[in-house]
Amino acid sequence: MICLNCGKHVDDDVRVCPFCGSAIEATDTMPLDDAEEGPIPVTLNGRHPAAETRTATADAGAARGFESERRKNSFFTPAFVLSLFSFVLSLLSLLMIMSLRGGVAELSKAMTESLGAVNTAVSTANDRLDQLDTTLAGVQTEAYNQVASQSISITKDITPLAGPVDEGRYNQMFIVRAKGNLNVDTAFDWQRYNADTGGWVSIVFTGDATTNEQYGLRLENQFNQADREYTTILWAQGITPEAAGTYRCVITDDGGIVKTSSEAIVEVRAAEEG
Repeated sequence: MICLNCGKHVDDDVRVCPFCGSAIEATDTMPLDDAEEGPIPVTLNGRHPAAETRTATADAGAARGFESERRKNSFFTPAFVLSLFSFVLSLLSLLMIMSLRGGVAELSKAMTESLGAVNTAVSTANDRLDQLDTTLAGVQTEAYNQVASQSISITKDITPLAGPVDEGRYNQMFIVRAKGNLNVDTAFDWQRYNADTGGWVSIVFTGDATTNEQYGLRLENQFNQADREYTTILWAQGITPEAAGTYRCVITDDGGIVKTSSEAIVEVRAAEEG
């Protein structure tokens, strides 16, 4: 066989070349005698071309291994770049979220201030409406009173009693005279203040004599054709202690206009025994 290092022919069972001292590996190369005649391989720098090829291949492999190791030990590896990119993206997202939260907070503050301004404006408007309602109510009341004065004129108002009325006494208590478009039977409504309910209650008169037995009172209404004047008289007819209290007379004309007399207090003195 042929030594791959020096290219000389050696025996097949030799493992070390006697010419160059290189280790010889068994090959399937044909014996020199059987090989076709041709030029003997030329060596470069005393080395066989096949050995040069192996050396170049080994050098290339070593270079690739070095390059791979260099890339492996390099700081800017693809994994590092990807991690750095993810970190920067997360940081930008955090900054964006913080910015959005700040914007939402500012928007919420602005909306709260706007709502406060609206509530203040509404409150002011309500106050003005209340003032307007009060003014309108006053104007309506004044107008109503003017109409009532024109349609009903009280020519004689209630005169307070000089003193207590003796229980069971029969005498005239109050007189009211008025002019207007009145009905002698329905125009006058005598009322007594109920301290328990806090309101005025009409006194109910029944019978031909228009009496009220609970309080011992009698009602008499008159119409004077000559001067077109109406008179209502409240009598004490056997007055009872329950009659004590405050009285008034409410006058209503045929058009529904109402006018109220002054108020007067009635005191009932218990009858002496014996």
